[in-house]
Amino acid sequence: MDRILNGKTALVTGGAGGIGREISRTLASAGARVIILCRDSVKAEETLKMIQEEGGSAAYHLINLSDAAERDAGLKKVLADNGSVDILVNNAGISGFMGPVADTPLEELNAVFEVNLNAPFHLAKLVIPGMTEKGFGRIINISSVASRVTPAWTTTYNMSKAALDAFTASLSREIASRGITVNSVAPGLVLTERILTKRVPGLAAERGISEEDVLNGMKSKSDTRRLTTETELAGTILFLCSPAAGNISGEVIEMSGGYQG
Repeated sequence: MDRILNGKTALVTGGAGGIGREISRTLASAGARVIILCRDSVKAEETLKMIQEEGGSAAYHLINLSDAAERDAGLKKVLADNGSVDILVNNAGISGFMGPVADTPLEELNAVFEVNLNAPFHLAKLVIPGMTEKGFGRIINISSVASRVTPAWTTTYNMSKAALDAFTASLSREIASRGITVNSVAPGLVLTERILTKRVPGLAAERGISEEDVLNGMKSKSDTRRLTTETELAGTILFLCSPAAGNISGEVIEMSGGYQG
């Protein structure tokens, strides 16, 4: 892979597993020094080893983004230890409570917004000064097609992602003239290990049908009749970090194959 990000530092939240791992590896392969924020030291060590074996540079810091006090203190220390950041990928997110609004505990609503919206907001506040000084920056928020399709029973999650997209658009208007682009990438269903080993078997057991039927049902919701891959998602993020995407800002880029729910 061309090392188009040589000399850049990228900060990836939730960057040690699943989609985040692929994002971290892809940016590192392109030459960026990747700082991974996560909660799982085992996954972090695995990801770090992968990146190093692939010739990349990375480090990780354990931070609980759902705890405001721990998060803010931890983020300030990370930036103090590592200097300014050129690329911020707000990938970490949680689904939260699944059920009707009338039954949703307030603490569940707060927890989802703490990770899915407040953490990206606070991280952006911390990295913008350094990006402004350099006249370059890339802020990429991982949203979801759920902000548009808004399925039932996941209202808190849908709300958080819709708010994240609004944050993307507003922040772009504020800082894009400084050379800092801000975009959301909104996948639909992504073919992850978690989907294959947990969600598909769980739905198959719940519905009394085969895992193949569950997976085919997921695929049928998109015009392309397939799920987005982690590699495709990470590749789009790499493109948004590249010079070729220098005039793309304030956009919500869907990667759902035309998902309609």
